[in-house]
Amino acid sequence: MVGLPNTKVIPDGWAGHHQTTVAETRTAPGTIHRITAGPAPFPKPEGWTGTGQVYSGMFRVQELNREGGGTPGEQPTRERQYLIVAGLDIPALQTGERGDIVRVAGREFRVQQVLFGSLLWEIDLLCTDNLTQQNPV
Repeated sequence: MVGLPNTKVIPDGWAGHHQTTVAETRTAPGTIHRITAGPAPFPKPEGWTGTGQVYSGMFRVQELNREGGGTPGEQPTRERQYLIVAGLDIPALQTGERGDIVRVAGREFRVQQVLFGSLLWEIDLLCTDNLTQQNPV
C-alpha cells in the first residue's frame, strides 16, 4: 500500500498527546524498590528490609494469567502474572529473579520484563506475584 505524498499515518506528537489521557487510568499509588547489594548488616537494624525505594507514583494493575503452579522439587508453587503500568518518568529497572519490586495495592510484584513499543505514552511492566514464598527478598 502506498501512502499519499507529504502525509503521515501517525502525526508528530501523537504519543505525547495521549500521555495525559492514560495517566488518568493509573489510579493505584505505589512504589518501586531495588534489592540492595551485599549481605544484611549485623546487627540488623530495626525495620531493615534489604531494599531501597527508587520511585514513587501511580500505577495500573491488571492480572494476566491465573494459571501456573507446579511441583519442582516436590514443593508446590503458585505464581500469577500481572501487567503493571507506570508513567514514563520511572527509572531504568532491573528485571528477572532479583528484579525490582513494585509495591502497590497492598501486594509485592517482581518485575520480570519491561515491555517496549515504538510509540510510548506509558511503560508496561510484566510482573509476577509469588504466592508460595510471599515475595522473599
